[in-house]
Formats: sequence, structure tokens, C-alpha cells
Amino acid sequence: MRRLSAAATARCVLVVDDDADVCWALDRLLQGEGFTVLTVGSGAEALAALKETVFRVILVDAKLADIEGIDLAQRIQAETPSKAPLILVSGYFYADDKVVQECLGKGLFSTFVTKPFLHEDLRRAVRKALWRGAGVASMECLP
Repeated sequence: MRRLSAAATARCVLVVDDDADVCWALDRLLQGEGFTVLTVGSGAEALAALKETVFRVILVDAKLADIEGIDLAQRIQAETPSKAPLILVSGYFYADDKVVQECLGKGLFSTFVTKPFLHEDLRRAVRKALWRGAGVASMECLP
């Protein structure tokens, strides 16, 4: 595992999506904004990564092959020490769906982004999540 500078670890993002093309797009977009990004394709991989790394923001797809994104978010909160804000990213749900509004209202997710997303919408969601999670400590991030 490569060690990163304090500046790099302070901007560490986890992307959880089972679509390799979405992971690629989010990785490129967020790296272009100066973030260090780890992409994983399943809930199991996300939970494993969270045992080794503290992330500043976590983007979670609503529909993963091994677990629903909402269930994964609940497991992240219950089973890991992570305090990073979570962003729900979905091509299945819409912002006005009852389940999305309930998750946002309960604080399970800090914000929601619809797929396909505009780059600026995603940037804004990450900035909003970082602002809300400003107290999250940073540690080493996986390359």
C-alpha cells in the first residue's frame, strides 16, 4: 500500500458502484477535482475498504449486485467507525421518491445525485457532503 501525503489523504473518496463505466467516470471527475479515489464494485468490498481506510466522502450506488445501497449505508453506519457523509447515487430512484426523502430526512445520506448526472451536480454534492462532514479526520487512503 502506497503512503500518501497529508494533503492527499484529506481528500479521499470511496466510490461504490457495480458499473465499471460509472466508476471510471467518477474516478476521472473526482481526480480532476484533486481527490484521491478508491472505486469498488460491491458492498462487501466497500465494507472491507472501510476497515482499513478513513474516507472523507462515500458515494453509494442505490442498486448493487450484492446489496441495496440503502442497506449498505445502514451497515456502514452500524458496522464501521466511518463518520464520512454518504451520497446516494442512483439511476433507479429520483430525488422526490419517498424512500430517498426518508433517507435524507433521517440523515442516512447527506445528499442525492441522479444518474445520469451532470458533472457540476456531482461536484456540488461532494462539496456539500464535505462541508457537512468537515470534522471527519483523515488517515491513509488506498491508491
